[in-house]
Amino acid sequence: MALSPHRPEAPRFAEIGVASAFSFLRGASQPEELVVTAKRLGLEGLGLADRNTVAGVVRAYQAAKEAGLAFAPGARLVFADETPDIFAYPRDRAGWGRLCRLLSLGNLRAEKGTCLLERGDLLDWGEGLNLALLAPDWLGSFEPEDADHLEALRRSLDALSAAFPGHVHLAIAPRHDGFDERRLARADRLARTCRTPLLATNDAFHHAPARRRLLDVMTAIREHVPLSEAGHRLAIHAERHLKPAEEMARLLRAYPEAIETASRFFSELSFDLKSLKYEYPDEALRLDCTPQEALRRLAEDGARWRYPSGVPEAVSKAIEHELSIIRTLEYEPYFLTVHHIVEFARSRGILCQGRGSAANSLVCYVIGITEVSPERAGLLFERFISPDRREPPDIDVDFEHERREEVSVNPDTSSSANKHNIIVRIDLRPLAHAMPRRVHRIGGDCCTFIIQIIRNWQEVSRRKRDQFRIAAVPVYSNVTPMVLT
Repeated sequence: MALSPHRPEAPRFAEIGVASAFSFLRGASQPEELVVTAKRLGLEGLGLADRNTVAGVVRAYQAAKEAGLAFAPGARLVFADETPDIFAYPRDRAGWGRLCRLLSLGNLRAEKGTCLLERGDLLDWGEGLNLALLAPDWLGSFEPEDADHLEALRRSLDALSAAFPGHVHLAIAPRHDGFDERRLARADRLARTCRTPLLATNDAFHHAPARRRLLDVMTAIREHVPLSEAGHRLAIHAERHLKPAEEMARLLRAYPEAIETASRFFSELSFDLKSLKYEYPDEALRLDCTPQEALRRLAEDGARWRYPSGVPEAVSKAIEHELSIIRTLEYEPYFLTVHHIVEFARSRGILCQGRGSAANSLVCYVIGITEVSPERAGLLFERFISPDRREPPDIDVDFEHERREEVSVNPDTSSSANKHNIIVRIDLRPLAHAMPRRVHRIGGDCCTFIIQIIRNWQEVSRRKRDQFRIAAVPVYSNVTPMVLT
């Protein structure tokens, strides 16, 4: 009987450097689409790396968890000092914190929508990161007069390797432009010179070839030209999509170690988003005790104030039950901050009242945030905060519309709010029905109209301000966007 021909074992490959739609006008696929496709292709894992942001990692993480795919959050660092793009992935929780600090640094020094980073910033904040410098396309068409660029590239690799030994790689991606053989050979020589291993990536911008048409449209929008006039700005092919390990091994068959390095690079990334939780900063309310003791004292004093004839036993037990849950979840500083803001408003004679799910809390009632006792309505505290859901509290407070700015701009209250990442949410639902007519009048879109309202808040007429509400909402992650509802 004839023996079956030996079939070599399929290579293991994890794709890193993948861009999603959160790389604004550059990535043409949603994070969920990328994850599902990576799972279908049998990839070992997927590493998202959007342009100077980690905004898409939560959605990708959730999709990967459902699909059973290994996932690594990261970012594509794009520099202002001619340093080539670098894929940065945290190996641990400390590395994630430094990556977020690095991105915050770049965003704070630039106008909104841009991020200004230099190589020195990465040298300062790159500890705990696995780095892959993407070999620039010009390596394929390199001419002798470009020697200065090659030397600058070598210096970048040397500086990074010296600062983070063992964690710097040179990423190579096939470009299918006729220069791949030359580009990859030069990248290989450079990697050997700088002693940085080659790492394979497809530098994917979309999950499937058909999405290239959308990518072209997005490119034309980004470049502010009609699609018919975009010309060489558009992608020359549809190859920047996810590919199975076998196809990547075929494309880079002269450099099999690059495929192996990609898997090894990915396996070193032990950081998982599930390890994150919101950590309230130290409360700056000049407390003479711990936040737990301060909240308990407020609750006990408030109970005697709310029930001057004596605190019912059922109320005492309910308050104790709520305080135990709050203590377990370590939410005391947030309650103290909201209480401080409400106390400031009332000290200035500004009308305010808590509402929403906070009305389910006796603690909120006795410390004066809400005005209706939940015991009378038989409300359940766990609808507000539950150890099972572990969702941070959302306390909405309405302030007198004519004086709410006094609360938001007061240095004392705004300082406390900022320390807890409390943001102002503007409720635009009362304007929803009038939106299409007004958008047509200003000749723009809904986003433009909303931005116009926010930027010109000081000039908004008092009549229109009556239609707005302000609420204090905690931001539970530094990547959470402000939502206008």
